Amino acid sequence: MAGWIIYLIKRSSPDNNRYHALFQSSPSALVELDENFNIVGWNTSAQIIFGWNESEALGQPVIDLIVPLKDRGHVYSALQKALQEGKSDSKNFNLTQGKKEIFCEWHNSRINQNYPGILCTARDITEITSHVSTLTHQACHDPLTGVTNRAVMDDRLHHAIDRARRAGSKIALYFIDLNDFKPINDQYGHEAGDKILIGIASALRACLRNSDTISRFGGDEFIIIIEDVEGEEHIQSVLTAIEFAISEPIILNNETSLIANASIGMAIYPDDAADADSLIKAADIAMYLQKKQKTKKPRTKPTARKKTPIHLELPLYSDALPL
Repeated sequence: MAGWIIYLIKRSSPDNNRYHALFQSSPSALVELDENFNIVGWNTSAQIIFGWNESEALGQPVIDLIVPLKDRGHVYSALQKALQEGKSDSKNFNLTQGKKEIFCEWHNSRINQNYPGILCTARDITEITSHVSTLTHQACHDPLTGVTNRAVMDDRLHHAIDRARRAGSKIALYFIDLNDFKPINDQYGHEAGDKILIGIASALRACLRNSDTISRFGGDEFIIIIEDVEGEEHIQSVLTAIEFAISEPIILNNETSLIANASIGMAIYPDDAADADSLIKAADIAMYLQKKQKTKKPRTKPTARKKTPIHLELPLYSDALPL
């Protein structure tokens, strides 16, 4: 709106010096374009944000000058909409003279019917956007391991069940509990325990798809959600990948490495439970039975599966201590 008022002053007042002073003193970047999206006005704030001075910017196609290739189609559509409908808003990446990529919020207004140009107001929101992204990430992820937290996992599981119900597909939920984790904290300190948790979370991320959900459910408990389960072979391949990931040695220092040991329970939607809470409970029970019986079965009911990789059953390396 401020830019619109400034333009009206320019068109209605013979005092062009006054207009120029108002245009240049605006705290927002003001960029005036002709109907071909060439720059015909460029104020001091635009120079501060983008780097080019007025003489360098005038006459340049604004899209070629400050818009990276990935956002050019989006920006062109926004400018066309402003010409045709009177106004448009957009948020997109821009380039500075120094080739730095920034993120800006744009408000574009057609000047008037007799002069088919556009007055664009821009604001650099890179820091705000980065701050919001950081806060969002912190709110959704476990601060120690970086995997999703329990609240996000619960939300994703509910949505996954809704999708599976509509599509008639299945979900596998794995409940992982590290065995004898407290003695590690007692013997080596909580820093060592943190390294174990961070290492396991990292290994799990590396062995699963980006679409799979890995969550820290409790102190030494993790939950993994696998959507669109394709059958028993898929279930077992994921379980094997999880077992291998957990069995990777974690280096504490030059002299000590630890190999984690975990009990893993599994439940399938809708075979074992019809809702999110019941599915977690079913996998938790399966994990508890595995821990109690000291078996490698991932479910409470018998199921065919490959033999556990032999190195998981052999004595641990001489320089490694079991978890």
